[in-house]
Amino acid sequence: MDKYDVIIGLEIHVQTKTNSKMFCTCNSNYFKDEPNTHVCPVCFGLPGALPVPNKRAIEKCILLGLATNCDIDNEIHFDRKHYFYPDLPKGYQISQYGRPICSDGYVMVNGDTKIEIERIHQEEDVAKSTHHKEGGLDYSLIDYNKSGVALIEIVTKPCIRSAHHAKEYATKIRQICRYLDISDADMEKGQMRCEPNISLQEKGKWKQEGSRILPIGDYKLNSKVEVKNIGSITAVEKSIEYEIERIIEELEKGNTIEQQTRGWNADKNITEFQRSKETADDYRYMPEPDIPVIDISEKDVERISKELVELPDDKAKRYLETFELSEYDIGVLTAKKEISEYFEKVVELLSKNITDIKEAAKLSSNWITGTLFSISNEMGLEISEENIQIEDLVALIKEFKEKTITKNKAEELLKKALEEKKDLGNLLDDFKKTKEESSGNLEDTVTAVLDENKQAVEDFKNGKQASLGFLIGQTMQKTKGSANPNDVKNILLKKLNE
Repeated sequence: MDKYDVIIGLEIHVQTKTNSKMFCTCNSNYFKDEPNTHVCPVCFGLPGALPVPNKRAIEKCILLGLATNCDIDNEIHFDRKHYFYPDLPKGYQISQYGRPICSDGYVMVNGDTKIEIERIHQEEDVAKSTHHKEGGLDYSLIDYNKSGVALIEIVTKPCIRSAHHAKEYATKIRQICRYLDISDADMEKGQMRCEPNISLQEKGKWKQEGSRILPIGDYKLNSKVEVKNIGSITAVEKSIEYEIERIIEELEKGNTIEQQTRGWNADKNITEFQRSKETADDYRYMPEPDIPVIDISEKDVERISKELVELPDDKAKRYLETFELSEYDIGVLTAKKEISEYFEKVVELLSKNITDIKEAAKLSSNWITGTLFSISNEMGLEISEENIQIEDLVALIKEFKEKTITKNKAEELLKKALEEKKDLGNLLDDFKKTKEESSGNLEDTVTAVLDENKQAVEDFKNGKQASLGFLIGQTMQKTKGSANPNDVKNILLKKLNE
């Protein structure tokens, strides 16, 4: 490995979250619907069917370009990309080639690593092929519901140097798309696809100029390999790691690396050969004759830029400077826009009682990233006001801070509220009522426990300290967990030492 440099470029496709498809009015929300029910002559590529560009899809493509520091072109040029597969009925895909809408951008990963983006362009998705075996026959079926759905392609320069950075970059793009409501980017639903291009070159024998990898002297570059069929962010890292090891093994044997497309087999955790890799010339790009050039004015860009929100990196910086939260807490809280919004509402409400904003933020973070996140994760629920009202969580945190309720009891109430879909505020009120009713006769309860457990009392007086824990437990059981364990302990010690 010390002999080679790893060079990775990553292509990411995300389905744009629009009501209709890219070039027709068919509903783009097709997931789990019957095959071929979201189709029209444009989707099927029938003769005479003309494409009409989706304005909202283009706006979202520009929005992603602005969020990733890209230059925005002042004109939109669509092109035809020709290839012949059953899932592409026209025999070509409407895409962009020479002039992408967005270019020369970047995002930062891990705080200090810059991933350069070569281009972000608009295109249409293809249909979905499914392969079957039945009665000794192999056959394929095609569902055109996905055909023509608006698609954004994001292409990096060959600047990524590790599988880990590729995974972090893909995670960041998904985060940005979700924060800006550009796409749900759910890889399980096919709304986001990642295709890394990987090559290994001998150290000191190559150089990068823009988007090109060039040899130094008479060195012959090793060809790149593209990996497809990646179904998760984790698999991005795994597939690249596997391919790096495979290429090194081939090079060490003296074999030539052929330019090819390989597929990721998630069951076996290996890549498998699919086909020889096409080049741009193979696609026979040409200007799309049915769509005129579309102007993008500065006013258009300014209008779209108003949709920008505080993105994860800026939010993380603010959380660190304003709240002084830990790196872990910040990572969890900014992972999803919905979680960060929930957190900020809790802090805002809690800070009305706790004047130190850092303390309010830390308490809020501890309960959300710890207790609430753990319980919700276990149950497969989202952290949201629908599941736990902000006011109720704040009330619970306040009672805990004032030592009215123990951590264990508070967690118990939270879990019960989620599991049984009960109102946390009502559960908390019931607890406080029970506590008030039992607090006046706590000494009587302790006395009853001592009378019922004379052997434990004798054991304690003979030096067996563990008996105290048993007696505390018995008292807490009688009070149904409403008593403060410290109060119980103090009363027990007082009576045991009389």
